[in-house]
Amino acid sequence: MIVHIALIIAVALAGGLFFLLIGRRQRDQQRTRLDVNRELYEQRKLELVQEREDGLLNENAFKRANSELDKRFVTENSELEQVHDQQVGRHIWVPAVVVVVLTVVLYSLFGSWSLQREADNALERLPELGKKVLTNSDAQTTREELETFALGLRQRLAKEPDDAVAWLVYARSMSALGQLEQSIEAYKKSLSIEPDRVGTLLSYAQLLLQTGDESFMPEAARKLQRVLEQEHGNEEALSLLGFVAFQRGDWEQAITAWELLLQQIPEADERYQPVATAVADAKQRLSATEQQLTVTVTISTAVREQIPEGATLFVYVRAPEGPGMPAAVIRQPVGEFPVTVTLSDANAMLPDYRMSQLNQWQVMARISADEQIDAAPGDFDAEPVITEPSTTQVELKIQ
Repeated sequence: MIVHIALIIAVALAGGLFFLLIGRRQRDQQRTRLDVNRELYEQRKLELVQEREDGLLNENAFKRANSELDKRFVTENSELEQVHDQQVGRHIWVPAVVVVVLTVVLYSLFGSWSLQREADNALERLPELGKKVLTNSDAQTTREELETFALGLRQRLAKEPDDAVAWLVYARSMSALGQLEQSIEAYKKSLSIEPDRVGTLLSYAQLLLQTGDESFMPEAARKLQRVLEQEHGNEEALSLLGFVAFQRGDWEQAITAWELLLQQIPEADERYQPVATAVADAKQRLSATEQQLTVTVTISTAVREQIPEGATLFVYVRAPEGPGMPAAVIRQPVGEFPVTVTLSDANAMLPDYRMSQLNQWQVMARISADEQIDAAPGDFDAEPVITEPSTTQVELKIQ
C-alpha cells in the first residue's frame, strides 16, 4: 500500500516538474523575441534621426515617422504576448489532463487492488479465524482478527446471501465491534430467512435491550414472545421478558414471567434469590398502582358567584416537597358542586412520575379561568391537604 501511494506521489511530482520546465522554456523564447523586436526599434529610431540631420526629412515628417514607429512597436509587442499566452495554455493543458488522468487511474487500480487483496485474504483466513472466534473459548481474539473475520464473512455473504447462520454470526461480530446499526440489520436479515430460529431471536432481543433505547423494547418483547411460543419454559426468554415488562411498568407481566422462571430454578441455584426479590418488588409496585384516592370538592357561595364562564376545575396530587408537577390530575369543566373524582396512577401526566411513587400526597383543587393548571391571577384554590398514601378519601373546599 505504501509503495502505491509513493508511486502516485512520484507521478504528481513529475507532472509538476514538467510544468515548471515547460513554463521556463516558453519564458526564455518570449524574452528572445522581445529583445530582437526592441533592437530593431532602437535601430530605426537612430536612422530617423540621421535622415532628419541629412535633410531627407523635415521636422513634421520626422515627427510623423517617429510616431508611426512607436505605434508599430507597441502593436507588435502586444501580438507577441497574445501568441505566447495561447501557446502556454495549449502546451500546458494537454499534459495537465494526462497527469491528472494518469494519477486517477493509478490510484483506482492500485487502491482497488489493495482493497480486493485485503478482502481475498480475509476470505482465505475465514475458516482459521472462525475456529478461533467461535469454538476456541480460551483463545484471545484481537480486534484486528475480529475485523478480518467480519470482512471474510461479508465476502462469503456476498456469494451466499441466503445463509441465515452466517448472517447471525456476522451480526454477533458487528455487535462485538460496537457496530450496532450493522448488527441490527444483520439480525433482521437472518430472521427474514429463518424467522423462528430461537438462538437468533434471543441474541437479537438481547442486543435491542443492551442499546438502552426504550423504543426498541416493544420489538424485543415481540421476539421473546416468539421464543416462548416455541419453547414455553425457555429460561433466558422468561428472564428477559420479565425485565422488559418491569422496565415498561407492566408489573403483572413481569410477575408472570419471573414466577414461571422460579418454577424451573432450584432454590439452591444462585439465580433463585435475585429473581425472587425482583418478583417481590414488582408485586409491591403493582399493589401501589392499585391505590386510589377519592376527592370531594365543595365551593363557597362567594366563590360560586365569581366563577367566570368557561372556567376549568383541576383536582390533582403532587409531592409536598419537590417538583410542582402533578403526579396525577383530573381536569373537567366547572359544573355543579360538590364534585367527586377518583385519582390513581391512571391519571399520571408522565409514565415515570406517578402517585404510587410518592411518600406523601399533597391533594389540591383549583378553578382556572384560562384553562391552565399553573397558578394565575383570578384563580380560586382550595386549601391543600397533605396525607399518607394509605388514605382513600379527602375533602377539599374552594373559598
